[in-house]
Amino acid sequence: MTTPIRKTLLYLILIQGGNYIVPLLMLPYLGRVLGVREFGVLALCQAVTQYLVLLTDYGYNFTATRLVSVRRNDPQGLAEVYISTTSARLVLVVSALVLMVAGVLLVPDLGQHVGVLAALFLGVVANALTPIWLFQGLERMRALVLPTFLSRLIGLAFVFLLVRGPGDAALAALGVSLGNVLLAVCSLWILRRDRLVKLVGTSIRMIIESLKDGFPLFLSFVLVSFYVNFNSILLNYFHGPEVVGQFAMADKIRIAAQAMFMVISQAFYPRISQYHATDPQAARRLMRMAMIAVFSTSIGLFIGIELLAEWGIETWIGPQFRSSIPLLKLEAVLPPIISVAVVFGDLGLLAQGRARSLTNVFLGATVLHLLYVVPLTRYGGAEGTIMAVILTEVAGAVAFVWLYFRDGSLPVEARA
Repeated sequence: MTTPIRKTLLYLILIQGGNYIVPLLMLPYLGRVLGVREFGVLALCQAVTQYLVLLTDYGYNFTATRLVSVRRNDPQGLAEVYISTTSARLVLVVSALVLMVAGVLLVPDLGQHVGVLAALFLGVVANALTPIWLFQGLERMRALVLPTFLSRLIGLAFVFLLVRGPGDAALAALGVSLGNVLLAVCSLWILRRDRLVKLVGTSIRMIIESLKDGFPLFLSFVLVSFYVNFNSILLNYFHGPEVVGQFAMADKIRIAAQAMFMVISQAFYPRISQYHATDPQAARRLMRMAMIAVFSTSIGLFIGIELLAEWGIETWIGPQFRSSIPLLKLEAVLPPIISVAVVFGDLGLLAQGRARSLTNVFLGATVLHLLYVVPLTRYGGAEGTIMAVILTEVAGAVAFVWLYFRDGSLPVEARA
C-alpha cells in the first residue's frame, strides 16, 4: 500500500469516526427518549429525505472524485470540474426543494411530519455544498478530520441538551442536520484558505455536461435507494412505525459497522481511478490489495455482529429494542455480500469509468427486488424485508463479478 493511500485511509477512518460513531452514540439516547414509535417516524422521514440526498449527490462523490484525481495536475481543468459540479448541485438542491414541498402537500403521511422533514432538509442542502469529492480526489482528506469531529460532536451535544421527549423528533432531526451544516461551512472555508482551486466562470453547457456525466451513476444510486430506503416506507405501510423503528435500529447499526470496509474502498478509489488512466498494471495490483483488505474486514464484521448483537442492544440501546436483535443477526450476512459488490463494482467497474455497467446491474436488481419485496414484507414483516434485501444484494454481487471478469482484460477505451 502506497504512502498516499495509507494517509488517505487513516484520514477517512478518522472522518468516518465522526460520520458514524458519533451518530451511533445518538441511537441509544434517541431510542430511549423518543420511544419506538417516534423513533420510527424519524427513521421514516430520514428514508424520504435520503432520496433528496441522492438527487443532490447525483453520483458526484464517485464521478467527480474520479475527474479530480485525473485532472489534479491541471489547474484549469480542476477548476472547471469544481465550478461545474458545484453549480449543478445547486440546481439539484432547488429541484429537491420542489419535490419535498410537493410531497408534503400531496402525501398526508408526510404532511403530518413537516417539521421533521424541514429540519432534515437543512442537512440535504449542507451536504450538497460540502465538496468532499474534491478533497478526496486531491487526497487532502486530512484537512477535514478535525472539522468533521467537531461538527458531529456539536450536533450530538445539541441532541443531548434539547431532545427531551417523544414530541422532540423535529429537534432530533435538526441536531442530525446541524453537523452537516457546520461541516459545509468549515470545508468551504478551508477550500478558500488553502486555495485548492481557482474560481472560473461556468456556463449552462458546462452544467448540462456535468449532469450528463453524472447521470448513469445517479440512476444507479436511485435504483439502489429504491430497494433500500423504500423498505422502510413499505414496512410502515403494512406494519406501522413501531416495526419500522425496530428494523431501522438494526439497519442503522449494520450500516455503521459496514462503513469500516467502505472507508477502505474510498481510500483506494482515487488512486485506482488515476492508475486506470495512466498505469493499468499498477491499478490491478492495488485492486488485489484492496480486495484482501475489504473482504477480510467484512468477514470480521459478520462474526462480530453475530457474537455481540444481543449484548450490544440489550446493554447499549435498551430493552425496548429487543426485537431488533434477531433482525441485526439476520442482517449480519449483508456486509460480506456487499463487500463483493463494492470491490468489483466500485473499485473494478466504476474506477474504470464503466458507470453504465453499474446502472444496468442496479436496474436488473431493482426489478428483481420488486418481484418479491412486497409479499415478503407483507407476510414476513421486518424479517421478510431483510430476506428480500439479501436476495437482491446476492444477485447484484454475482453480476458485478461476472461483468468484471468478462471484460477485465480489455482497455477502458475498448469498453466505452
